[in-house]
Parts: sequence; structure tokens; C-alpha cells
Amino acid sequence: MAEVQQADPQTSAVAMAADRAESRTFWIVAVPGLAVLTIAPLLSGAYFVALLTEILIFAILTSGLNLLVGYTGLVSLGHAAFLGVGAYVTAIISLLWGYPVWLAMIAAVAAGLVISCLIGVLSVRTRGVQFLLITLAFGQLFHAVAEKSRYTGGDDGMTRIPRINLEFIGLDSSDAQVFYFFVLACFVVALFFLRIVVRSPFGRVLIGIRENEKRVQAVGYRISPYKSLAFAFSGMLAGLSGSLWVQHTYFINPHLMTWQMSGEALLMVIIGGSQAFFGPLLGSAFYVLLKSYLSTITDAYLVIFGLMFVFVVAFFNGGIAGFTSSMAARVLAFWRRR
Repeated sequence: MAEVQQADPQTSAVAMAADRAESRTFWIVAVPGLAVLTIAPLLSGAYFVALLTEILIFAILTSGLNLLVGYTGLVSLGHAAFLGVGAYVTAIISLLWGYPVWLAMIAAVAAGLVISCLIGVLSVRTRGVQFLLITLAFGQLFHAVAEKSRYTGGDDGMTRIPRINLEFIGLDSSDAQVFYFFVLACFVVALFFLRIVVRSPFGRVLIGIRENEKRVQAVGYRISPYKSLAFAFSGMLAGLSGSLWVQHTYFINPHLMTWQMSGEALLMVIIGGSQAFFGPLLGSAFYVLLKSYLSTITDAYLVIFGLMFVFVVAFFNGGIAGFTSSMAARVLAFWRRR
């Protein structure tokens, strides 16, 4: 790998100032956000706790997908395959083979990592529409295997999948609030893992690939290994999300691996803000809560989602996160002028 010339002191100072500002913004958002996520289920009924759990599970999936879409500039339409792999691995190991759920979760994360790494090595050699289509093809392949497999119940799926046993710390995971806090802990670990990744030199290269791939190649970086590893990390988090999802619902069938599910995950990322670290969480919350409300009043809620998507793309620069950040900056500037 070729060496990159050292930046001049003025450029370095600007970069350090920007890095400190980003870190300060992260903690300003993260601490109150975690407080809200901790307190909210204690003040809510069982149904809303279930919705919050669903939001966090999807947020893990979409945060991993955002590593591809927002940080690397790769749009995948097959991520539901890794979601389904995590779910099926958890179901098979815990239900059919009788091993502990914690072991099944580790296997689900490992399976998501390995399979996405193998697919990533093949997929990242393409770009643009070709990359989107090849990920879609792999996703449909995994969906077809799950649908035709009698071992996993085929189209009927699998039921009565157990949750992780937390009795060793005196907790019952069958309780909705207890399981919510377990999912919240997984979400926090996943987000801190992603933060380490995006703030590392590896993450800086991913951003460089997104901004100008040819320039990154020109300074001596091999692009494919970086893209493949980003794809693998993304698939690993999708595997974790699938493992939590199947424990949340006690059920899995091939519908979880359809291209529509991949499209919904991509929609959450874009609505929330694809280049914002907390954008996927905002997009997941918006999607799950609005879907829950609209599904009670109309069967055509997907049409409304389509219109909302067009509205957000057309008028919200950077999604909900970008719009919120822009409004906060304007308010702050207004008060400083007073």
C-alpha cells in the first residue's frame, strides 16, 4: 500500500476540530437518547414495549446496512437474506438441536459474518445498479432455499422458538420489558462497534470510497478488500438482528428473507438519513410507529409510505436526521444573533 503524504498543519488542525465537534455532537445525542430508551418502556404498556423492541431490532439491521449505504456508497437490496440466516440459525440450533440460545446467537452472528463475507467478495467487484442487482439475486436465492426446505418447515416456517435464558442473573426473558432491555443492550453494543469502525482509519477509507473511489485508488488503496469487509460487518449485524427478531416473535418463515423486507430496511435508512450515525434508528422508529398506526386504519399503508418516501427525498435533505440537524443549527444561529 502506498504511503499518503502528510497533511499540512492547518489542515490537520481543521480535521481535529471537526473530529472534536463530531464527538461532542455524538455524546449530546447519545446520552439523552439512551435515557429516553431506558425510561420509555417503564412508562408504557406491553404493546408499546413490543413496538420499541421491534424498533431496536430493525435499528441494528439498518445501522449495519448504513455502513454500506451511507459510509461506503453501496446500495444493497439483499440484506434480508442475512437477517433470515441469523433467524434460521438461531431457530435450528436452539429449537431443533436443543443447544442454549446464547450459543445459537453467537452462531447466528458468525453465520451472518461468514456468508456476507463470501457474498461480498463476489459482489463488490461490481458497482451501481449491477451491485444492487447481484445482491438482490443472492437474496432471492436464500429465500428460495428457505421456502423449499422441509427441514425448516418450508413456507409454514418454525414456531415456539425459545428466548435466551437470563435466569442466571435473576431475570425472566419471557417478560416483555426484560427482553426489551436485553435487546437494548445488544443495540448499544452494536452501535459502539459501528462507531469504532467508522472513526477508525478503516472507516475513513470507506468514506473516501464513497466520495471519490478513483482518488482513493490513486493514493494506493485496494478498494475491494475494504468494500468486502464493510459488507461482512453489515451482514454480521443483520445476523444479530435476525437472531433477536426470531426470539421476539417466537416464529420464523421465509417471508423474512424477501426482497420487500430488504427494500423496507433500505427505506428506513434513507428516511432516517443515510449519512447520519443515528439516522437508521430514527428511520426505524418512524417506519415502525407509522406502520403500526396506519395498518389499523387502512390496508393501503404501503402507498402512504411510498408517498412519504418521495416527500422525504424531495424536501428533507439528509432524511429526518439531516432535517433535524439543519433546524437545530438555524435555531442556534438565531439565538446567537439576539
